[in-house]
Amino acid sequence: MATKTSKTTAKKNVVALKPDVQTQIEALRKDIALLADAVKVQTKQTVNERTATAKAVASEKADVAKAKYDELTTKAETQIKENPLTSIAIAVGAGMLLGAITRG
Repeated sequence: MATKTSKTTAKKNVVALKPDVQTQIEALRKDIALLADAVKVQTKQTVNERTATAKAVASEKADVAKAKYDELTTKAETQIKENPLTSIAIAVGAGMLLGAITRG
């Protein structure tokens, strides 16, 4: 008879726990939603920080490239002004070389 009483008691305990399990499942769902939102916010923040860093680096590299381009342009202009005949000879030679290459 102890077995029948323990089975009845076990059924009552399971029935009594069932609403509690549903409550716990709902609490877990809410916790998971909150965690997902936290991860989403953190990911957006990280992406924004990395984007800002990439933009800053790209801007810096562009400034360096522009400065180098300006330096080389000024240097080329100076060389052309100082040695105009040499510059013309180099230009003619480069033109003939490119012409020969493109003809085949």
